[in-house]
Amino acid sequence: MAHVDEAARRLSQTGTSLYAVLELKKGASPEEIKKAYRRLALQYHPDKNPGNPQAAEVFKEINTAHAILSDPKKRKIYDKHGSLGIYLYDHYGEEGVTYYFTLNSCWFKVLAQGCPLLPSPLTLTRGASSPVLMLTPI
Repeated sequence: MAHVDEAARRLSQTGTSLYAVLELKKGASPEEIKKAYRRLALQYHPDKNPGNPQAAEVFKEINTAHAILSDPKKRKIYDKHGSLGIYLYDHYGEEGVTYYFTLNSCWFKVLAQGCPLLPSPLTLTRGASSPVLMLTPI
């Protein structure tokens, strides 16, 4: 990857610079992603670089970047929330991403800690027969 410095490569292993892995700018079209993937996959394919473990690692990163950026749902989550969003999506699905970022938003924290407009502060509790978290007054 001629245009990607070592720091960007290191970040790509955690999913934070997938566009840099494919040597693209954010907002690239699906055709540009596909074209960049094919070019780089041919260049770094382990069969074309026998005995080069670094090429094999780069090839894995290229495949990961392509898998995420070529899926419209994953790309939208990645563009909005970065690698954490992709991690949450892989483990908990799209609703898990929404819930996580909602629960960690500023307005939700104010609501949970006590808003002057509400009669009492709220807390998250898990129902006895339900795995769903509920807001209940303290």
